[in-house]
Amino acid sequence: MELKEFCFLPTNEYVKPLGRTFMLDDCRVLSLSGSGVEFKYTGTKLTVTFYGDSTTVTDENVPQPWRDQTRVAVIVDGITQLDTVIKKPKEVFEVCGLDECIPAAEHVVRILKLSEPRMSTAGLGEMQILAKGPAEPTPYKDRYIEFIGDSITCGYGVDVPNELHPFSTGTENVTKSFSYRTAAKLDADFSMVSYSGHGLISGYTPDPNVPKLEELIQPYYDIFAYSYNTFRGLKMEDRSWNFASKRKPDIIVINLGTNDDSYVQQDEVKRQSFGKAYVAFLEKVHSLNPTSKIVVAFGLMGDALFETEQEAVNIFKANSGFEQVYAVRLTPQDPEVNGYGADYHPSPVSHEIAACELSEFIRNL
Repeated sequence: MELKEFCFLPTNEYVKPLGRTFMLDDCRVLSLSGSGVEFKYTGTKLTVTFYGDSTTVTDENVPQPWRDQTRVAVIVDGITQLDTVIKKPKEVFEVCGLDECIPAAEHVVRILKLSEPRMSTAGLGEMQILAKGPAEPTPYKDRYIEFIGDSITCGYGVDVPNELHPFSTGTENVTKSFSYRTAAKLDADFSMVSYSGHGLISGYTPDPNVPKLEELIQPYYDIFAYSYNTFRGLKMEDRSWNFASKRKPDIIVINLGTNDDSYVQQDEVKRQSFGKAYVAFLEKVHSLNPTSKIVVAFGLMGDALFETEQEAVNIFKANSGFEQVYAVRLTPQDPEVNGYGADYHPSPVSHEIAACELSEFIRNL
């Protein structure tokens, strides 16, 4: 069959959305870690268009804004064919490894935002394929898991050799995080709602006497996303997330408390405050997803607050009557054996160990 050129936008007719996304005019907005699309086609060539947000500039002589820019990937048949940071308002890429010399075959394409939302947002625009027919969305998988978390869930600084390297979005890679790896091991669709530095009663703070109240995750769960920047003049936080019209997760994994621990430390009053905030957050998540099982997973960067989270689970179950809430302690990272990522965050090996533990726990449910 003769190959033809097909041009298409990433609408639901042609792609399966991954995570929280929405169509805006001629593009699909990607902000959260791991958000993107997946589709299949039988053919060869693939061209992808990305649009940058307010961090990008047209004039190369103008200094780049201080904030980092969006890191994206195009993965074809499980192999990353494009991994780049979007630095211009519009960039078009002809994906390598797929050209007219290769016999036409069915390909599965996954396009992802690798970096987190606070620093940047991107738009996925028109795509072109040389194919036997139009692109088609891949089918939904039997499982759908949502992950709520902080920098660990985002894959913060995972692409550096040691803890002495500074963070940038170019070193953040959600595909190496325990969250993405867990979904892969369970053959599940996924969504990440995660923000570095955030907690339930305090974001990460260098001074335990001063909580960082501007970095609490609760306000950001029921909106589309939060970003420092704008995309085509739109603030991400101005758009709510319509839970009623969306597919419900089978399982919601919450990995929070690492940043709170920088504030709580050994203070019993703070610990109790954290426990109450955790119960309240479980109530909020459950109210918006009443049929979803909830797994509280904690410990990768230290497990000092795990017992408090276990208590919060028990209190929530007693108050709500909803029994399908669980807690699992993840093995703390061992940097002597497995190294660090940027700023003492988990290395890819540490993430993989956590993914093995969490996926096995979920299987046993």
